[in-house]
Amino acid sequence: MTLGSADLAFADRQSLSPGSSVTTSGTSGGESNSGDCGFVAAAPNHTIDVAEDLPLLRINVQTSGAPTLLIEGPAGRYCVLPEGAGGNLQFSGYAPSGTYNIYVGDREQGQHSYNLSISGQAN
Repeated sequence: MTLGSADLAFADRQSLSPGSSVTTSGTSGGESNSGDCGFVAAAPNHTIDVAEDLPLLRINVQTSGAPTLLIEGPAGRYCVLPEGAGGNLQFSGYAPSGTYNIYVGDREQGQHSYNLSISGQAN
């Protein structure tokens, strides 16, 4: 339990408010088999704190390989897989306030550089 908590301290943690956006980058994949969303790191790549409900949250990932996007938040767990060939993934939807853990994984246990953009739309 203590080891898991220490791992979470190393995630890229940022806040998102209505009308704002975040851009960042990292390396996809990891050693942990998520079961349905490829191989991910033991700790989230990014943690986003959403202070108030967002009518529309958009998360975009651009990378190569066989990417996956795993999002764990207050409304549940979501896995995004690419449609067809290519490494662009997108998630969009309503986002209640809370903490979101974001994992950029890879179905083939590869590791690739990625760019991530997150935006929150106000009412």
